[in-house]
Amino acid sequence: MSGISSSGVGLATGLNISDIVDAIIGVQKNALVKLSNRAQAFEATEGGIKTLEANLLTLNTSVQKLNQKSTFETLKATSSDTNQFSVAANSTATAATYQLQGLQTATNHQVISNGFADTDTTPIGTATTITISNGGKLNEPKLLEELNNGQGVQRGSIRITDRDGQTEVVDLSKTLTIDDVVNQINQSATSIEASIQNDHLVITDTSSGSGTLKITEVGGQTAADLGILKSTTGSTFDGDSIYRITTDFKLSQINDGNGINPVSGQDDFQVLTADGSTFDVNLDTAQSVGDVVDLINNHASNGGKVTAAIDSNGKLTLTDNTGGAGSFAVSALNGSLAARELDIETTGTGGVITGTLSGGLNSVLLRNLNGGVQSGGTVLNAGSVYLEDGAGGNATIDFSSAKTLDDVLNLINGNGSIQIEASLNQTGTGISIKDTSAASGTSIEIQDVSGNLAGFLKIDTLLADNKHTVDSGSLDLRYVNQNTSLSTYGKNGTAVSTGSIRITDRDGTNFLVDLSDKSTTKTVGDVLTKINDAATTSGAQINARLNDTGDGFIIESTGGSSFDVKVEEVSGGSVASSLGILGSGTTGVTSRQTTEISIEATDTLSDIAEKFNASGVASATIIDDGTAFNSSRLSITSSRSGAGGELILESDYDFGFSTSVDAKDALIRIGSNPQTSFLLTSSTNSFNDAITGLEIDLHSVSDTPSTINVARDTSGIKSVIKNFVSAYNNFVDATDTLTSFDPDTNKRGVLNGNSLVFTTTSRLEGLLTKKLSISNNSIKSLSELGIQFNSDGKLQLKESTLDQKLADDPTAITEFFQQEDHGFAVVMDDVITKMTDPFTGTLKAQTDSLQASALSLNTRVAELNTILEDRRQRLIAQFTQQETIVNQLNSQQTALSKLNSKSSS
Repeated sequence: MSGISSSGVGLATGLNISDIVDAIIGVQKNALVKLSNRAQAFEATEGGIKTLEANLLTLNTSVQKLNQKSTFETLKATSSDTNQFSVAANSTATAATYQLQGLQTATNHQVISNGFADTDTTPIGTATTITISNGGKLNEPKLLEELNNGQGVQRGSIRITDRDGQTEVVDLSKTLTIDDVVNQINQSATSIEASIQNDHLVITDTSSGSGTLKITEVGGQTAADLGILKSTTGSTFDGDSIYRITTDFKLSQINDGNGINPVSGQDDFQVLTADGSTFDVNLDTAQSVGDVVDLINNHASNGGKVTAAIDSNGKLTLTDNTGGAGSFAVSALNGSLAARELDIETTGTGGVITGTLSGGLNSVLLRNLNGGVQSGGTVLNAGSVYLEDGAGGNATIDFSSAKTLDDVLNLINGNGSIQIEASLNQTGTGISIKDTSAASGTSIEIQDVSGNLAGFLKIDTLLADNKHTVDSGSLDLRYVNQNTSLSTYGKNGTAVSTGSIRITDRDGTNFLVDLSDKSTTKTVGDVLTKINDAATTSGAQINARLNDTGDGFIIESTGGSSFDVKVEEVSGGSVASSLGILGSGTTGVTSRQTTEISIEATDTLSDIAEKFNASGVASATIIDDGTAFNSSRLSITSSRSGAGGELILESDYDFGFSTSVDAKDALIRIGSNPQTSFLLTSSTNSFNDAITGLEIDLHSVSDTPSTINVARDTSGIKSVIKNFVSAYNNFVDATDTLTSFDPDTNKRGVLNGNSLVFTTTSRLEGLLTKKLSISNNSIKSLSELGIQFNSDGKLQLKESTLDQKLADDPTAITEFFQQEDHGFAVVMDDVITKMTDPFTGTLKAQTDSLQASALSLNTRVAELNTILEDRRQRLIAQFTQQETIVNQLNSQQTALSKLNSKSSS
């Protein structure tokens, strides 16, 4: 046996071979240890320089912040009354001071029902449908800003005096609509009542006095702007016209806000003059009423034969100047509805065609009922209607001149032969015809004699005995049109999503409609156009149009019979859902702003509440009013805040719904003087678009305005300067640690004695104390801002000095830091960048050199380690061979000893 044991001892010689080899190698390894220590020293120095660099970069970040315009241009908004408003300024704000006053906070409409016996036991006993909508009212009042050709009404107070001599000042400074004005006047203690008729107010004195009925100003021109700065010895007077269409009106403002819908790329109507000549008019370029007038008058084939104008009553008139013997008429071309929407698709009388463009101050055009003007829809022919009351009084009324719903109501109410009263119904979406003759045993009768008006208004009827009221139900006023914005078309007034949809017709042909581009998909009309264009391209039998109920649109089948029309989302989108067209139907899919809730005869009040809560447009709870009988009531709250969230609830069953909380928009006044200020509304209590750059939230109403001050954010500037001081002091702390020396332990920082630290610190200190060559500026050094060195070599800030400078001349501070080529932040950024540049910086050069030296040494150490390891292995092999030889010699000696023993014996 020979070799070395696991403990490193030679088996033959007994020598500790491992120790001997380690001793031999150890002597040779001393030089390698020195090399390794030198490499580690280089690496430590490199790490120290990187620490120095990191602190310089942090410092430079604060310096660069001082060199950003936004640092010194940032504005801060404050409110003098934080209980009334909270405000914040964004990057688009400008320095200014505003006076804002909260006049009204936004509310959600709340409705309460009649009392019921209990909550969850007694069924209502009648199956019905409750329709919920937020539009379609027939008496939506005009905003005051729309009056007087868009000049509006100066807000202020008026003094009213009745013929009994009673006088009262009526404050109209917070009114928003013409209805608000009427309500404020009618709430006065005088006998004066205000009402609206067509384009003006009517003032009536109900007292028996013999004095003068008059309205005067109270230091402004409010009464004049309302057309009621008048007096009379009679009991009533008509105000001046304050609302009429002019050539300046946009087309989107006429036709009850439904505008007109020309056929793109084709002529819309033909004008036939009495001399037999014709010319075709294309309205593609028309944006305003004036444009329509000009396109007719300036038509190349007109030549003065026809004169179009807006008359003194705000109506569009076409006058035939030819003197011919034929007919003067306007007829539609290419399926265009524009002539009918302008109310000129007719044959003229006396060489004149007159089109009524607006329903007036708070009425609607008859043509916009029953879904409005539709291709293939019912065309109104307002002829004569027979009406008979319960007492036998009767009259045949000629409605051929009626253009608005108010015209119809006035003609009925003004007829002295019948005791019938016509008015809007309870929901305001239809009309009510009431027999006031108090007769019994007979019934009211309404029938068309010529034309179709009674049928059109859903009041043609012969009631059973003892029933003396006709309710038309909803007349389906058109309030969703081609121009309806997708930003509010979604449920509860939300924006419609973007994306693509797939539509399949009844023959199975499907096509994609891309609705993802917000710039080209802004309105309902854009959606309809894109659907129809895509259907045409694919050959699908699909047509998209406005629906017949005035509250949305329909995607309908125009052929095929094998499948249902289907609308699907594409790629997991939600645009079809938000448009309300996700699903399928035999003849098509309809998008409506109206929600229908089906009520079963077995439903209890609790069941009905659950169905309201599932609708997504309203929430319902049940309250107990504490009465002895029928104390359970349904309380319904709109999910949408503001006036747009008003719930219009209609049902054949009499739930007795009545408003408990009105739907109101938030209302603020901008300006302190009501006569020169203006009002803004919001469906929420946020007014982020009221003043550019300001985010305004209304918290409460107040009798006095709050001062909103938008000024330079000096606190932000101060914060950035303080951060710079802190960053520099952190740099000083880092250099102190890197260059430290502890005499007790003789321990040194990794950069102790390194000249780079001294050079870097000296350059920075020189800049921090230098008076800069900043031209035309009162501040030239940091010390003038209150920034100075203390005894520790750190910076300290005297805040009072900085505050004073910020208050006195913030522009000078900006110039000090940012003046081109010479500003402190500009120069310091350049100095630090030259040191820290990742390619050419002085620190980069140092670390590259240290890295190279350390790498070279570590490479040599690795090489020497390899050599020494090889040498170790050779020594081990040599000692192993030695042990083998010794073992062999020992074996031979043993053998010889044995031979000698035998020979001697």
